[in-house]
Amino acid sequence: MKRLSVVDYIRINAVLFSSIVEVGDTRRIAPVSQALAVQKEVPLFFSNEGSFSAFPFFERELPKVTIDEKINMNTFHQNPVIKVNTVRILAISSSSVLQIGSTREIETQARVKHIRKLLGNQTTER
Repeated sequence: MKRLSVVDYIRINAVLFSSIVEVGDTRRIAPVSQALAVQKEVPLFFSNEGSFSAFPFFERELPKVTIDEKINMNTFHQNPVIKVNTVRILAISSSSVLQIGSTREIETQARVKHIRKLLGNQTTER
């Protein structure tokens, strides 16, 4: 992981909700984003709405991916420079990572609860 990252031009309009832009090397990146998205036909909101603790979904432990196979890998970097000319991005959102460089470990997490409250007490959740 000891290489030089060089970027001539980067243009990003928006980096939102625990997202990361990294130019260079890092050992670990672990952004976390949690969101409640409430859509109502009648825009009436109360002060006690919007608590993550009301939804066990946000407290559950996520399963980890485990790799059981042994992987043998040899790398040879003939050029010790990672060179990028131009990067143009409209938006990076919800625990996303844009990296120009090397990382040993990336663990991202984004949890979004969508709630739609329609007239006549119909509520749909996803």
